[in-house]
Amino acid sequence: MRLLLIDDHLSFCEGLKAALLSARPDYQVDYEADANWVPQSILGKTQYDLFIMDLMMPGMGGMELIRFLNANHHQTPIVVLSSVEDPVILSQLLDLGIMGYLPKSYSVFQILDAIDECCQGRVHVPAFLAAGLSNGGCQGVNRANRASVLTPRQLEILSLLDKGLSNQGIADYLFISKATVKTHINQLFKALEAKNRVNCLRQARQLGFLPH
Repeated sequence: MRLLLIDDHLSFCEGLKAALLSARPDYQVDYEADANWVPQSILGKTQYDLFIMDLMMPGMGGMELIRFLNANHHQTPIVVLSSVEDPVILSQLLDLGIMGYLPKSYSVFQILDAIDECCQGRVHVPAFLAAGLSNGGCQGVNRANRASVLTPRQLEILSLLDKGLSNQGIADYLFISKATVKTHINQLFKALEAKNRVNCLRQARQLGFLPH
């Protein structure tokens, strides 16, 4: 497991890295304390299994950085670790597709448990924040919980199905076998309780996986 911590507080990065490695010696943990340099430091270089980032940083803002990471590393899950505990902001972050929102008050073991959840494709949101969301925010959490049954690869294939690509077209686009595509599509049908492509895409729109 290779993680990248993104936080402008160098001492926090160093402390969290030490705590994570103490609990999980098999982890590889890098950190970047300047959000402005994140694009240059990760583009075309190390492939990470997870990004853990603060939300409030000088220079490139957290939302902007999430959009950048989504565009350039769309298969790498993003977890926000922040002292901001605002349900409205949480709802916006969930709409951007983050896989976890962790308060900085979490212990290292709570952080590790959340990391495990996110890497298994489940969205982690603290119960006290989920309960405090407005109706709009609750919809965001519900969408996130439903999305947790789909892997990033399945969501990617769902998007390509929506564009009208055939199984072979998806396989060629993703550089995977046609049989693998078929397996993912069958899993999508099962998760969305769909009988065919048309029904699958209709269900996906109703559940918020695809734009209307």
